[in-house]
Amino acid sequence: MLLLSKMDNLLEEFKNLTGETDDTLVSSFILNSKRTVLSKTNRSELIDDLYPFVLKLAIAHYNKQGNEGLASYNEGGESESYLTEDAILSGITNYRLSPYARRLQNEKKKSQDVSTE
Repeated sequence: MLLLSKMDNLLEEFKNLTGETDDTLVSSFILNSKRTVLSKTNRSELIDDLYPFVLKLAIAHYNKQGNEGLASYNEGGESESYLTEDAILSGITNYRLSPYARRLQNEKKKSQDVSTE
């Protein structure tokens, strides 16, 4: 049995939830969302708990295609609005590293890299 990486699983889940088949497009949404999550958490690598946030954000961006910047829409009794990026990512604050913690994590990783070479 072939084991998929966490990113591969994320790509497949995105495809299943959206019905999108274009691998390049799917990868683009996932990669951009991953960068956003890493930036907002001050991390250099994703931890397991952050993958759902990447998926939610990628799907939200995918669903907004063609409607970028739409905050609210109402016509003929139908209304459409989107969650903000901050609302989607509201739970990631628990995973944010302080600059000091990030520096310690980077130093630990460097020392591990040196010891394995």
